[in-house]
Amino acid sequence: MKPWKVVLLILIVLAVAAGGYGLILVRRGFSALATPSAIEEFAATTARKLAVPSAYRQLRNPITPSTENIRGGMEHFAYHCSPCHSNDGSGHTVYGKGLYPKPPDLRAAGTQNKSDGELYYTIEDGVRLSGMPAFSGTHTVPQTWRLVLFIRHLPQITPEELNEMKGWDQKNEADPAHF
Repeated sequence: MKPWKVVLLILIVLAVAAGGYGLILVRRGFSALATPSAIEEFAATTARKLAVPSAYRQLRNPITPSTENIRGGMEHFAYHCSPCHSNDGSGHTVYGKGLYPKPPDLRAAGTQNKSDGELYYTIEDGVRLSGMPAFSGTHTVPQTWRLVLFIRHLPQITPEELNEMKGWDQKNEADPAHF
């Protein structure tokens, strides 16, 4: 068989497979309650990796990881991030459960293995086709870097810190200006 025929046959098979998958998606619906399929998860993960400019991947956090800076990130996280990500970073919240895709567990390796620059870019520029908004212009550059410090701290967060953050959650409900 000629090489161009093999390529054409592969393209036809891929087109039929994509069409079949598309038909399944349309018949199933686009509910935010569904768990993403392996194909959707692969496509979203790949797109997210490609969306972060390479210059950001090399960035290192310029803010020193001190108690004061982590606490600053913790307070900012409680006001701006916890409604979707939860104070503990698990993503198990009323809002988080309704998002598609679901917010990632920020304590898990999938997030913790990202570079500082990738986390910074995600906070500043958001993630298209997800519930993650862009906070560029809403947070200052130092606030965003403190958030990166706090995200790095999440796997070691203490019960005392979580309890302190609960007090800040009440401020969220009482003062919509913090959103």
